[in-house]
Amino acid sequence: MNGDFISVGEALKFVSPFSGNKQELLAFIGNVDTAFTVINPSQEAILYKFVLMRISGEPRTAISHRNLENLADLKEFLQKAYIEKRTLDFHASQLFKARQGKDEKVADWIHKIQTLGSQFREVALLNCSEGAREGILDLSDRLSNICFIQGLASDRIQTIVRSRNYQNFYEIAETALVEESAIASKQERYRAEGVSAYRCSNCGKPGHSSNKCYSLSKGEARVNPVVASGSGAVSQVTCYRCGERGHIARNCRKSP
Repeated sequence: MNGDFISVGEALKFVSPFSGNKQELLAFIGNVDTAFTVINPSQEAILYKFVLMRISGEPRTAISHRNLENLADLKEFLQKAYIEKRTLDFHASQLFKARQGKDEKVADWIHKIQTLGSQFREVALLNCSEGAREGILDLSDRLSNICFIQGLASDRIQTIVRSRNYQNFYEIAETALVEESAIASKQERYRAEGVSAYRCSNCGKPGHSSNKCYSLSKGEARVNPVVASGSGAVSQVTCYRCGERGHIARNCRKSP
């Protein structure tokens, strides 16, 4: 240890091997940059030689035929050779197409968007000028916010989050988590009371609302929850409060 610096050997522990895998290149370059920031500048030439030894396979062969004298030359070569030209387009597309899965928790959705947003930001920052850096960071944050909200599976949570008009991702994410918890608590309360959280007013069956009723989509007639006038026919709808057929809960005469 020399002052606030660490030895070359300790710094080299930050650098994992690289054999040409494009998905590992950004992590490799980031680790190399970290290693160079924690050593004494007078030892950069030594560290650079050891970094080259961390590279193997095809990129090692390619480097041996080039005169890459310093870290800047090495990074430029690796980025041109092992980062696809459409990488930024790819990550932007992945971010915009992302959607929360039907059974995916909001916490997992938060993690997914953070990962996709981070990948987009890292690629966007490659080779950018210092003046453009702040704008790119702001843009990537805004895109992450937009894609997180539009990808939420619950229309209710999405509407509530939009109405808050938050600009900070953590406030947006926290609101989504709170609303998910509120919905889960309400459904749990209904289950404990023996009442379905959703009961269709069209067909009387639980599990969906009338605007998503399968009977309507099939063109079937609306079920009449009371005795049909003049026919003596009785609906098959069962009151979820008393368990008897022929009426729905709001017309039930028995005490809850």
